Amino acid sequence: MGRLDGKVAVITGAGSGIARAAARIFTREGAQVVVAELNPELGAAAALEAGNNAIFVPTDVTDEDSAKNTMAKAVEHFGGLHILFNCAGGSVLEDGKVTDVGMEVWDRTIPLDLKGPFICSRYGIPHIIASGGGAVINVSSVVALRGNHPAHVYSSAKGGLISFTRSLAGSYSDEGVRANVICPGLVKTDRIKSRYVARKPSEEREGTVSTFESYPFGVGEPEDIANIALFLASDESRMVNGAVIPAEGGISAY
Repeated sequence: MGRLDGKVAVITGAGSGIARAAARIFTREGAQVVVAELNPELGAAAALEAGNNAIFVPTDVTDEDSAKNTMAKAVEHFGGLHILFNCAGGSVLEDGKVTDVGMEVWDRTIPLDLKGPFICSRYGIPHIIASGGGAVINVSSVVALRGNHPAHVYSSAKGGLISFTRSLAGSYSDEGVRANVICPGLVKTDRIKSRYVARKPSEEREGTVSTFESYPFGVGEPEDIANIALFLASDESRMVNGAVIPAEGGISAY
């Protein structure tokens, strides 16, 4: 018996990284999964990798019609919706201090990292309620717990996502919907590896090596975060609501 038997999940950004790992793990544990991904090649490959209980639905989480369609497709294809894992997001190297950063970084980051989870929750939660309840899982970041310099835009978005999650938890608990947020540190996704690990010494950002070495249990793997999401999606976590869960080896604690 799987930990997610009988449940339907939408996972955003599931073409790569943490979300792609979650698609594999969720289907392995019995869930039926919608791989919600903007990139059609990555989305189709991730759904194929996850198996027969997964389908790919092209999704732009920053677009209301697209997000609404994805939630409706989940119900149409699988008969309901119980889990919304808002994992699509990311930072850019051009992020910086508030007095220096270009506003185009704001215009890219806020829609993806904050507006996206907002829109997907807007259209996903009614289906979760109609299906008898379930879970919303958002992905913030360690930067929301300890600040990040100089990535002020990304820190703003991820900090807002924590407050949004807590608001969801208080607003929809009476209707059987739990909302929790995971705050990962560095995770060895392809994006992070290309940004840090694969760089030539001359291209490395200042502090890269010390950043990696500062993680007491090492830099995480996508499966590390996906397994936390699995717990939050399952009935095992029925008493967990409004929680902010650090997943960074304790780096935000000291």
